[in-house]
Amino acid sequence: MADARKIVLCADDYGLSPAVSRGIRELLDCGRLSATSCMVGFPEFAQDGPVLRSYLNRADIGLHFTLTTDRPLSSVLVSGWLRRLNPKHIRAELSRQVNTFMSVVGAAPAYIDGHQHVHLLPAVREAVIEVAQRIGAYVRLTREPIGFAMLQRPAWVDSAYLSWAAHPMEQLANIHGVRTNCGFRGVRSFKETTSFRDLFRSMISGAVNGSVIMCHPGHVDDTLHARDPIHHQREEEFTYFASDGFLHDMRQAGLQLATLYEAVAAAGSDHLPFSTAVA
Repeated sequence: MADARKIVLCADDYGLSPAVSRGIRELLDCGRLSATSCMVGFPEFAQDGPVLRSYLNRADIGLHFTLTTDRPLSSVLVSGWLRRLNPKHIRAELSRQVNTFMSVVGAAPAYIDGHQHVHLLPAVREAVIEVAQRIGAYVRLTREPIGFAMLQRPAWVDSAYLSWAAHPMEQLANIHGVRTNCGFRGVRSFKETTSFRDLFRSMISGAVNGSVIMCHPGHVDDTLHARDPIHHQREEEFTYFASDGFLHDMRQAGLQLATLYEAVAAAGSDHLPFSTAVA
């Protein structure tokens, strides 16, 4: 589709469990994803991470910066918004995770985002922008216009919160010349009763060149059961993305998968400059 708008379809949580990682690789193999975000803190990443080297030239492989491996999200959020996170500790942990990613995958992350969006928090966002600028990565923003169109998509309250929370990071990215996506979709509650196909159609409606669509496909194993409450929804997302229905819905919406560089270039936009920094 020569006139198709180009978007990034990003599978979060690579490295959460072997079955999740395997499912994401299967979708990458058949061209049904154009990015995946890696959690590097679990021991299985030492085996599943190196396999991603073969995808580096055809997908964005990024760091899913994680602060909730050993503490609940509520604690991180309260500490973050009350500005009680220690910037020195955050920088050290981010550097550790970036270094782990680079040693295992053999390249710097193409982008940085946060597991459960912790990269938006005060003290965290400054560290993320600083590192992204240094290594030439882009940062995944959760900014999306808040209005009637957002009300038609799943979990619109969460989407509005994430868009608001991303505003300070967007300002920092502009100041420091760090590249970002141009829109963000894919927020859901994981409690929906409608089919994921219907959810996804509403998620992508009106998406623009350079939009990132977040998703959570994968297979289920005992490791996932021990670490995360989201199970059958991952299988449902995987089944849909592997189906002909997904290809049909993308054509109907006038969309095509791409890396962020390709997607923003298609817009003919200087939304943010692409950094020439090196690690």
